[in-house]
Amino acid sequence: MTKILIIDIETAPNIGYVWGAWKQNIGLNQLKENSYLMSFSAKWLGKEEVMYAENRHGDDTELVELIMDLLDEADMVVAHNAQKFDIPTIQGRALVKGMSPASPFKIIDTLITAKREFRLFSNKLQYLADVLGCAPKESHSKFPGFELWLQCLKQNDEAWQEMKVYNIQDVLTLEEVYLKLRPWMKQHPNVAVKEEGEETLCPKCASPHIHFRGYYNTNVGKYRKFQCQDCKGWGRTRFTELPKEKGRALATNAA
Repeated sequence: MTKILIIDIETAPNIGYVWGAWKQNIGLNQLKENSYLMSFSAKWLGKEEVMYAENRHGDDTELVELIMDLLDEADMVVAHNAQKFDIPTIQGRALVKGMSPASPFKIIDTLITAKREFRLFSNKLQYLADVLGCAPKESHSKFPGFELWLQCLKQNDEAWQEMKVYNIQDVLTLEEVYLKLRPWMKQHPNVAVKEEGEETLCPKCASPHIHFRGYYNTNVGKYRKFQCQDCKGWGRTRFTELPKEKGRALATNAA
């Protein structure tokens, strides 16, 4: 069974010396303290348990180890802005800590899907959750904006409690948003790789409840097309309906 990890991380800011509030070019000798992982929340798709861990004192070694163990176990990882933020940030911290890479996994980035497949007013997770009718992304009302991170850095227990609620709710919201977007994902990794002759399953959710509807033609093949009756995503069979000899004989357009 394919294991899909839903994850969200929170990081501390880089701290440095600056002379202004706009368009600052920060030199390495102006950097006082590097960013690090403050907390993370994660869950396995379809499971109830939500994992949460935090780091209140700067050394994120234990936190990074926990996350890397989860990544090592996962077949696929879902995050909002996974490609440019979550995964590179985690791996960067693992590199600094002298850890080994996790075993290979596929990345599912809900932010990239929102940008690629739709034209919406905003691609932020909070907006997507709102317009898609998902559980609302938790706001940190007592410590709004950057104040939450600032108060956590000052070891404010109330702020850390709010960070925990905020981080956990982000993962629950992300899971719902992912499930709404999944049928539309044209490049979703195949969760139901099968051998020839085995039952055809939905490549997005592995459901056997599929309905064949016509054919999908490529330049050199003809495939049965189907829609999943559970997630509503579309797929096609792996092997062409055309005899091999006919497939080889088909002409294609010149480059």
